[in-house]
Amino acid sequence: MGTTTQIIAKEGWKPIIIALVILFFCWLVGWKFIGFLAFLALICFVYFYYNPERIPQDLSENSILAPIDGKIVNIENQHDGIYLEIKKPICFCGMIRMPFEGEAKEKLRIQGLYNGKEATGEKIILDFKGVCGDSSLVLYPKICLRNVYLYFFDSKFRIGQRIGFFLNGRAKFKLPANVEIKVSIDDRIYAGSSVIGYVR
Repeated sequence: MGTTTQIIAKEGWKPIIIALVILFFCWLVGWKFIGFLAFLALICFVYFYYNPERIPQDLSENSILAPIDGKIVNIENQHDGIYLEIKKPICFCGMIRMPFEGEAKEKLRIQGLYNGKEATGEKIILDFKGVCGDSSLVLYPKICLRNVYLYFFDSKFRIGQRIGFFLNGRAKFKLPANVEIKVSIDDRIYAGSSVIGYVR
């Protein structure tokens, strides 16, 4: 499945078309209230699946960009690396982007509840290999089954390249200990633009 540069992510076309059909039908039969709800749904879907172009803050060889939009809610230094916990609300852009130039693949998908929780939730693990060595992004989707889409038509990607779509949930971005983190808790980050850190 190829990546997309359309202004609306291709994952959003189906719900947008359904909302448009319902809106048109309501206009034909004069159902004003249901039509108004369909119009609100249409606006929400366009907003949720908006696919903006992003300009990286830094394209240095040792820079690491944010892989998803969200808010940093926790940073932990552990024996095997640095873990950044990211909250991804449904209202933030859902594109997953390559944090650095290198390789990416889906390592593991564990079935579970769609509650965004580490212990009981669905889990998708993405592995990255590049400037900082090995790193990973673990996605914990919420709400629905078709929440995560991956564009792994190839194994090698450019920094900031779109590699998937993540509608809503939580994520853990693991980086090696040799990365100097440049974000703090409560920071808002933007995929393919915000610098997470630099390889020392």
